[in-house]
Amino acid sequence: MESTYTDMEVVAQLRNARVAAVLESSKGNVASVLRAPHDSCDAQVYVVKLLDVSPRLGKVAGRRLMSDLGIAPLSRVHELTEAQCRALIEAVENPR
Repeated sequence: MESTYTDMEVVAQLRNARVAAVLESSKGNVASVLRAPHDSCDAQVYVVKLLDVSPRLGKVAGRRLMSDLGIAPLSRVHELTEAQCRALIEAVENPR
């Protein structure tokens, strides 16, 4: 029973981190989520979800950017390379 309770706590913690990261991204702060340590709960968020809600990009531009950078559609933040993170941050902070 203790294991189930612990698992539920972990799932709740991941859900709360995901909601907070998406909320932060929707405020235009995608870069702060991408700069979070890759071992944090925020790093479990799908990149596409962050870009979809970003006011600077949106769905189409975000997915096109991911494709241009070679990021798979269901990649999570912790799976990004350093170069991909830098490129995403640059694109979000300096849109064309």
